[in-house]
Amino acid sequence: MPFRCDLYDDPFTPNLRLDDIVAYLREKLPIVTFVPHGEVVREKLAAFSEDEREATLQRLATGFAKARVHDPHQPVTDREPLYGEIAYERRRLTTRGEATGVVYDGFSVQSLLATLFDRTELNRHRLPLIFTNQLLATFDESDRRYHLRTVILGYPAIVSTTGLVEAPAKPREFYLAREQFRAMGLEAMSPALAAELSDRCLMPNDERLTEVAKGYALQALFYALFGEAFCDDKDCRLFNAHWQEEMLHAQLNGAYDLCPRHEAMLQNLDGKQQARP
Repeated sequence: MPFRCDLYDDPFTPNLRLDDIVAYLREKLPIVTFVPHGEVVREKLAAFSEDEREATLQRLATGFAKARVHDPHQPVTDREPLYGEIAYERRRLTTRGEATGVVYDGFSVQSLLATLFDRTELNRHRLPLIFTNQLLATFDESDRRYHLRTVILGYPAIVSTTGLVEAPAKPREFYLAREQFRAMGLEAMSPALAAELSDRCLMPNDERLTEVAKGYALQALFYALFGEAFCDDKDCRLFNAHWQEEMLHAQLNGAYDLCPRHEAMLQNLDGKQQARP
């Protein structure tokens, strides 16, 4: 059965160009059908009756409120969220679209969004790939704390546009400068310093965001198709970058798009598909 990937836009991140990402993926994986969509929650809610829409909206708002990370050293629990938290999530889902300053448990969000799809839309032959401006984290049992993530792999796959900026560690100079500016009562660093550091890390409203997001979308596809998403080759787009400089090198300045091994995996997949009667 042919493989299909439905990509859902993040309209609240101006520099994310979904059409460019779709075009890139179609070139890399011509045997996969790629279908672009609008923002996932609004598109799904629009297909419901008024009563279904209200019930689903309340369920989602409650679920997102429960998924909030309040303590980075404690995994989220099935607590009863506050009324204000649910009201905030309703506003975010229906009007504002912002998720400023809130960190969510990535796997809880993934499970919640999965409920928006029926079995024909989410299965091993059909992958929803969702872009969101929500900041996602997963709890690491090895050091008993949450870590911000760029991508949540699985069904559905989720790429955090805010995570691309915030999850990989920035150069040490960035954090020193930020603390110095905060000590002076300033929230933003000077444009000159921001420009100096921009070559070494992705910044908010960065024009390079779409190009970087292409590689993380490709990681989600590799995981769905082959069961692996990451590479040890720092020049490959699938490199599992922990630092901003590593991420920018792999996504923008690598010696090739994919390393020879992962490029061969795509070619073999294409050959197998063409060989089928």
